[in-house]
Amino acid sequence: MRLRPVPLFRIALLALLAGACSSPQPLTEREERSSPPYEVIVRSLGPARVSDDGFDARFEFEVISPIDLQRNSLVQELRQTITFEYDDGSTRKRELTLVEAFRLRFAYMDSARRHHYRIWAGQSDRHSMSGMDSLPEEVVAVHIRREVFAYVADVSGADFTDAGFAHLPRNQDGSLVSRIPERFNEHYQRNHATTGRVLNSGDSLGLTYRIDYRLLRSGGANPHFMVDRGGGFGRVEAPPVLWIPGN
Repeated sequence: MRLRPVPLFRIALLALLAGACSSPQPLTEREERSSPPYEVIVRSLGPARVSDDGFDARFEFEVISPIDLQRNSLVQELRQTITFEYDDGSTRKRELTLVEAFRLRFAYMDSARRHHYRIWAGQSDRHSMSGMDSLPEEVVAVHIRREVFAYVADVSGADFTDAGFAHLPRNQDGSLVSRIPERFNEHYQRNHATTGRVLNSGDSLGLTYRIDYRLLRSGGANPHFMVDRGGGFGRVEAPPVLWIPGN
């Protein structure tokens, strides 16, 4: 969700608003897989910048294991729902799903002989959205919810960027398939193919984290924004947000 991973630009938000409502993707039951022991840590790179027009947040990852994991990637499964609320009381939802990968590198072994892995140097995971100020007046509230499931795996045949980021068609068992608009991570989609396979998933120890943004167009209060740990193993380290005054 970067990479330069998950930017949705102003025009993309308007395209989502104009399109027909999408129905949720049918879920395939995820296969149970044993996993070597590890912990995923998600860290914010500074405070998220939040305003009445949207948000921008960047993250880095660390994977810690008592053994050599022998996995080459951190895979993320992203689900996003945008709910638009109208002045007549109606709502409209737009949903997307994406499987993406970051190349992992061995960083160091600590004094307890635990192995530490990070994504490639200079790479970060960016989650951003803008365009709230351009929504029609009849839209009185917007709620954006991203849920991300992160875990270690091997990725083969993906079209990675030089910084080690790639879109993937699906996860290992097909329980999540990538379905995104053309302007989502537009630079990646314009220059790279969505190919590759996920193998040797260590998803039984994965970490789920959530990004939640809600804006009421009237009322004068700052929009609500939160990053939190949704479940699984590992931890999320997120500092307070930086509020940017609206226009």
